[in-house]
Amino acid sequence: MKAKLLGLLLVLSVLLPLHAFAQSGYQDPPTGQNALRKFCRGGANILFGIVEVPNQMTKITAAHGGGAGVTYGFGKGVLRWFEREGVGVYELFTFPVPVPKGYKPVMQPEFPAEDYEP
Repeated sequence: MKAKLLGLLLVLSVLLPLHAFAQSGYQDPPTGQNALRKFCRGGANILFGIVEVPNQMTKITAAHGGGAGVTYGFGKGVLRWFEREGVGVYELFTFPVPVPKGYKPVMQPEFPAEDYEP
């Protein structure tokens, strides 16, 4: 009897919070800029800033050809990668402070792979 009651309580303790989570509207992404978004943006820039290298190589190759993509595109990608890393560290450590005004992104595009064109 105790085992059945314990099993029922365990199942309810898992299922009831899921139902409450589904009813609360947490599936909608937050709108606007806020401290949490700034924190996540900083982490994304640190972790995925390397994406700038192939992204810039692809963009320059499409615009100016393969030779430019391999040379100029690579250099531009490395430079933007380091910029992303620096901005990511800055945003990660200053996320509670609304600077720039309203937690606006320092670098455009906001996230590393937003404008990636394969």
